[in-house]
Amino acid sequence: MTQSTAENDRIPITLITICFGFSCMLRILIGFGHHSGENNHHGSATAYGGDFEAQRHWMEITYWLPVGDWYWYDLEYWGLDYPPLTAYHSYLCGWLSHHLVGPQTVALDSSRGIEDPVHKAFMRATVLVFDFLIFGTVVWYSSFRNDRGSMWVTFITLNQPAILLVDHGHFQYNSIALGFSIAAFAFISQKRFRSCIYGSILFCLALNFKQMTLYYAPAVFFYLLGRCISTPKRFLQRFMQLGVTVLTCFGVLWLPFIMNGPSDMVTTPIERAMQILRRIFPFERGLFEGKVSNLWCALNTRPISIRDRIDSSMQPLLALVLTLIMIAPSSFALFRLGMKGDEMASRKSNNQDRWKKLLWGSMSCSLSFFLASFQVHEKSILMSLAPCSLLLWEDPKFVLWFSRACTWTLWPLLQVDRLHAPYFCMLIIFEALIHLGQYYSSSKSSVFSGIFSLVPGLTYAVMIGLHATEFFFGPPAALPDLYPVLWSVLGCAMFCLAYIISCAKVLMGEGKSKVE
Repeated sequence: MTQSTAENDRIPITLITICFGFSCMLRILIGFGHHSGENNHHGSATAYGGDFEAQRHWMEITYWLPVGDWYWYDLEYWGLDYPPLTAYHSYLCGWLSHHLVGPQTVALDSSRGIEDPVHKAFMRATVLVFDFLIFGTVVWYSSFRNDRGSMWVTFITLNQPAILLVDHGHFQYNSIALGFSIAAFAFISQKRFRSCIYGSILFCLALNFKQMTLYYAPAVFFYLLGRCISTPKRFLQRFMQLGVTVLTCFGVLWLPFIMNGPSDMVTTPIERAMQILRRIFPFERGLFEGKVSNLWCALNTRPISIRDRIDSSMQPLLALVLTLIMIAPSSFALFRLGMKGDEMASRKSNNQDRWKKLLWGSMSCSLSFFLASFQVHEKSILMSLAPCSLLLWEDPKFVLWFSRACTWTLWPLLQVDRLHAPYFCMLIIFEALIHLGQYYSSSKSSVFSGIFSLVPGLTYAVMIGLHATEFFFGPPAALPDLYPVLWSVLGCAMFCLAYIISCAKVLMGEGKSKVE
């Protein structure tokens, strides 16, 4: 690329402002729709609403109660079941709600089920602000290179329909955990080992905000272990540095809960720690969570009905074994990548090579957990989608196919939340954005080439066909869950294919082309 071409390819600040403004507008418009459990649409008799009310309730209990009560108070009504950093975040939002919107919005117990329009706008605003403050900033600095190609990658990543519909429609704060995780990947891919220390701090923040970021943990652990071993003489020093960093981060975040127990009973520090772990990892709920597009739900359809064939006490062990088998390829590849850390430091392109491999590896690892692990939610697919989105320039056809598949598999959840209009509007807008970027991706090679070029078209036809069939024909009386089951089985098949592709990419070093 000549200097004049590079200068012509630079992005004017006006266009950047318009793109970010457009992303912000999309989030706001989605926020005008329904949220999870609005008006108790789910019809729960024990706890009003859904994730929106859960997040609001956590603001209420963290603002008014001593820290020792946070994980113990009235667990039947949306008891706190996220890690400590989410609890601190809830306290901050609760404090802001009390002082900016009004005390009635977080009044202890009496505010349950409040859905005041002003408070709803405040809640939506907190998601928007933290989304851009953390996720938006991290995506910008990790992918933007002041050229049109990287601008397109950044723009598509910031406007992923699945992420926007879950966070700004259904209502969650996934973008915070995703932002911390991507920032961690960006730091540990740097050539200096000091950056791995910073990256481990960021990953600890991600783990302590949302437990689903454990999906990335094997990828991060084995890569960092490889970085430690890459210099045998400094192995112990590096390993100790990482260990002390992780223990310090967890200690700072967990210590208030370990030192302070519930006000209505006497507990030991070990009991307090175990209570938090039980809340974060509720194994008693069982292996199957709704109609998720993973292996267990797909295999639980007739005639297989795996739930009836395997004893419930053996199911967690089976899930563990299968998950360990599936994470092995990405863990092995990233361990070898980490071992080459110091060797690659002398090459100018090493940071980008490690960055791409880490993204492919984290995608593969998180897909392993989504497909095979215990207690998986539909929304957990965002853990695979976020790193995959940043690989848009490496294989646009595959990344866009996976993006559409992730959004499509969320349809049963979004139906329950009555987010039909935002779902279809976001898909249409996303297709328009993709069309704008075709110029930059038309020459890129793809795993979907040759005979495999038929795969995207066939899956798109089935996706559209199922939507049309569901719209015109209701399920038979004998099979009321027919369509959610079909969504689960087809989604599982697509995600299994994506898992195989991501394993191949990280093992064979695919996708080494650079943005021109």
